[in-house]
Amino acid sequence: MAKDSTPSGEMSVPQGERMWCSTCGSDEHLVLHSIESVRAHTVGLLVAVSYSCADCGSVLSHFTPFREVAAKLNTKANLEGLILFGDSYLHCGEPMTRVPIEVRRSVTAKPVPGEELVLLDVRLGTKVLQCLGCGFRLELPA
Repeated sequence: MAKDSTPSGEMSVPQGERMWCSTCGSDEHLVLHSIESVRAHTVGLLVAVSYSCADCGSVLSHFTPFREVAAKLNTKANLEGLILFGDSYLHCGEPMTRVPIEVRRSVTAKPVPGEELVLLDVRLGTKVLQCLGCGFRLELPA
């Protein structure tokens, strides 16, 4: 989602587009995937949004007025799956909460020619988020 440069080399202000599937000619089956803030500007509150059309499978990404995204979020319609909203994750239309699991262990066998297997103990720092509505869990690097 790069901004275009003006002839003088200055960065132009992004313009917001309506959330719409041009293939289906509708906004009825849109599924949000991510919403990111855009730096302050004078054309109104814009966000960078990514979404897909559940009807035809088109995937779109562009700047849009925040009021469009807010309208989708307020209806909870088509809020399937996981949505990245800034630094937060939403599932079932609700913010996911952190589960106090911090370290994952993995034991891996490494074959050494002419010797017995060597077990490697690997510890990974992670954070686990859970949807309170359905129990879905997401594990992310810490």
